[in-house]
Amino acid sequence: MDFKMNKTAVIGIAAGCLVLIGLGAFGLMQEYSGVRGATSITSYIPWGLYIALFLFFEAIGAGALLLAALGKTGELPRIKLAVVGVVCSACAGLAILPDLGRPLGMWRLFFAPNPASPLLLDVWLLSATLVFGVLLIAGLRFGKAALARVGSIGSAVFAVLLPLGTAVMFCSIPGKLGWESPAEIAIAMVHVVMAGAAVALLAKGLADRTSNNMEKIALAMIVANIVLVAGEAMLLAYRNDFALKAMEAVMFGTFAPLFWAQMIVGLVVPGVMLAMRKMPTIAAGLALLGILLGKYTYVVRGSVYPTYGEMSEGIFVPTLQQMQGPQMIPTYIPTMNEFFVGGAVVAIAVLVLTLAYNSKLVPADETAAK
Repeated sequence: MDFKMNKTAVIGIAAGCLVLIGLGAFGLMQEYSGVRGATSITSYIPWGLYIALFLFFEAIGAGALLLAALGKTGELPRIKLAVVGVVCSACAGLAILPDLGRPLGMWRLFFAPNPASPLLLDVWLLSATLVFGVLLIAGLRFGKAALARVGSIGSAVFAVLLPLGTAVMFCSIPGKLGWESPAEIAIAMVHVVMAGAAVALLAKGLADRTSNNMEKIALAMIVANIVLVAGEAMLLAYRNDFALKAMEAVMFGTFAPLFWAQMIVGLVVPGVMLAMRKMPTIAAGLALLGILLGKYTYVVRGSVYPTYGEMSEGIFVPTLQQMQGPQMIPTYIPTMNEFFVGGAVVAIAVLVLTLAYNSKLVPADETAAK
């Protein structure tokens, strides 16, 4: 399927995106100005929507670049996937910027790096992913086989290392007991391949045989995701550690609706659709929604219990009183400002992809066929 649009459609999409970007700029100014209640982020709930979007865009970017790198030379879909990979990887970095607290805070990670910072690994891996992704696009677009080969190798390597490093970082952050389940590392890697296959199905620029392969890959990753989550949940019957209790809180506590929406709407439904070979593009969209919900519920798991330091100091946390049923997570609902900023990041991704697909960077399908 060709993504070339008429001028009116491009202008309409661009105008809508610019409105959302303007609202995001307003929300960001509210945050940087220290307006009370600008976000729902607190010392007890340090991460929220921005980190969930970072993980979501990271999975899409890494997945798209991985498939673009492993695809056959000369296929147009490789360019489409590579462009999606680079844009979404860049938006992953953009999504995390508000969480740093200062607009120029990220530059310290380059010019004054702290080896003890858990963000340092992600920053360098993300930077390398973007560099090799751009090389891959340039090599494919201008027919430079050697450049495309270098970009492919680098993109494939860092498309794996980036999400793997992030997952390991989450599981090793001191004090965040809800993130310590090693199963989440496997789930993060499954999300990468699932997101890449979903993007390929949405692009619809693949040959029928390859498209069928993408459906099989997406279905296999959906099944793997369900199995991993089910296995982690079944451990609750035999283990009573903090990480699994945090999952129980997500499954049956405050954020249970989101968890079960992820499982049913984001995994079971698209899995059945792909198995029946019905509406694969809609199934792909639902799978991406499931990944987003999965990232969000995983992020809020880290707020179920206080840090080790807080427990050692004997800090009184009312929500951790003994109660019947699963532990309820402190309710984190993003403020309007956070939704504005998050919407702006999504709008930037849509705007850049629209402009890229309707420029000479991505040639028309008929041109590539010649």
